[in-house]
Amino acid sequence: MSEHRPIYGANTAVLSDFPEPVRATLHLIQKNPSDEAALTLLQCAASAAHPDYHFNLAMLSALPIEYKEAALELIEHSLTSGFTADEQGALLRFLEPIMASALRAPRAR
Repeated sequence: MSEHRPIYGANTAVLSDFPEPVRATLHLIQKNPSDEAALTLLQCAASAAHPDYHFNLAMLSALPIEYKEAALELIEHSLTSGFTADEQGALLRFLEPIMASALRAPRAR
């Protein structure tokens, strides 16, 4: 499932720091930070990075297929290969500003 593929329009310099299966999710979050679907992916990614963040898998059912596939890759990587402590820290540093911004901004519907 984790084949190398380019992510068009992505900040490849930033995303290249993360394992390949995580990049599609991070790109969708970064591209649409106030979108409901991206906020769901944000919660999914945060829960993969740190045990203090919780996520309900049922939330994925309403997502567009592109988002579901990205979430599946992230979850599969998290459960099989896992993240090192450094990768978890990098993931949280990437996600925290987006989470803080999402808390302040009105949500897109």
